[in-house]
Amino acid sequence: MDKDKIYIECECGTHLLQVTNNVEYFDDTHSKTTRVRQEFWLAMFSYNGSDENPSFWRKLKIAWIYIKTGKMHDDQLILHPDEAQKLADFLNENIVPTEKG
Repeated sequence: MDKDKIYIECECGTHLLQVTNNVEYFDDTHSKTTRVRQEFWLAMFSYNGSDENPSFWRKLKIAWIYIKTGKMHDDQLILHPDEAQKLADFLNENIVPTEKG
């Protein structure tokens, strides 16, 4: 598993969140320290036909959401507590200090 990237699955079964940790180090000659620039990139993907061979239950779950609401939830992500903890752990483990002396 890539330690700089994780995938979080939406509880509704129709979306996937990719979180990528991007860290850049550069020397600050004025203060003689190494500075850090860090960003967490978030990308949300939809399973709308992108899964080549989805299971019967995934198909049923997606169909039920569509039947019940009339639309796919493209504007929200629902996290099960386990997935929320996975996201929190990833962020906490990967945050780096902004300066190294």
